[in-house]
Amino acid sequence: MKKKIIIVIGMLLLFYNCHFVSKEVYPRYMDFPEVRTLSLAKAISCDSVYLRYPYRVEIKDSLAVILDLHPDSCFLHAFTYPEWRYITSFGRRGEGPEEVLSAERVRICSPDSVWVLDSNRRQITRWRISASSSNVERAEEILLDERLIRTLDFCKTDEGFLVTDYTGNYRYHVLDAHGQIKESIGAIPSERSMEDSGKTALAQAWRSFVDYNPKNGVLAMVTQLGEVIEIFNLKTGEHYVYYGPHGEPLFHISQGYGLPIGIMGFHDVKVTEHLIYAVFQGISFKEIARSEKQGIHLPDGGSKLYTFTLTGLPVKCYELNKPVCGIWVDEVKKLFLATDVFTDNLITRFDLKK
Repeated sequence: MKKKIIIVIGMLLLFYNCHFVSKEVYPRYMDFPEVRTLSLAKAISCDSVYLRYPYRVEIKDSLAVILDLHPDSCFLHAFTYPEWRYITSFGRRGEGPEEVLSAERVRICSPDSVWVLDSNRRQITRWRISASSSNVERAEEILLDERLIRTLDFCKTDEGFLVTDYTGNYRYHVLDAHGQIKESIGAIPSERSMEDSGKTALAQAWRSFVDYNPKNGVLAMVTQLGEVIEIFNLKTGEHYVYYGPHGEPLFHISQGYGLPIGIMGFHDVKVTEHLIYAVFQGISFKEIARSEKQGIHLPDGGSKLYTFTLTGLPVKCYELNKPVCGIWVDEVKKLFLATDVFTDNLITRFDLKK
């Protein structure tokens, strides 16, 4: 009788392991060939505008736009680059017909094509900005496909947009110029087995920040939780997935929602002509909860800047002397700019040459 019980228990444990324990499917990187310490080179401030939470920075030629995630009035603020002369603020927060409910990301194609994602309104708007006259005009509204679930990031292409998927069925969608789905690509590269009922929670846990470079056709995705980088080359059709030391996003499912239990991962990603740059944090939720109980607020943002090849191989880790959030990289001048959410400075500049 005891032997039968042991056999049954063994079979149950085997079933449990097969159903819940992940198998390594994707390659891993454990460290970087080179680690360097990178100190702040310059702090850039602007007395003309106050930002509560400078979340993202986007630059194209002589125009720079900073996105304030929690503004008092406007979500977006335009400056000249590299002088950082204030031009104007736009995207007023509110529920009016031409106001913004929530701004998640800004992309610049030209001064006449500054694109802003409003996830709550389910639309992407195009703005025109004139540096000479300090005028801004809302030029176009693109209503997103009804099949999309609260889009949180996007990239602009010549034909339309690339947006992340939150149904759990795909990795991203290709939209036309009218915001309608043309094609749905990929699947979440999880090594965990998951029932269909848990796909939405899986998609929430696998929320990723994205960036696309039309010159080389590389779309990079990095996970907000855990440590996974994923690369799609839209020109060659190649696809790469790499797990870092912290692995994929970990979570529990509660009432259909994914509750994170692992670490805070990446904060932003930028694809240049030759490399992929990503800001990484790596603090566990246990550590965050323990600090909050002690009345200590751990800083938002990441204090490591990772660089990868365009196929996802680790190149270099820069250890920063302060945490940063959104980034923009000038590969020619060998510098990167980052939003600073902890001081009155809008932007901090780091020199990659030193």
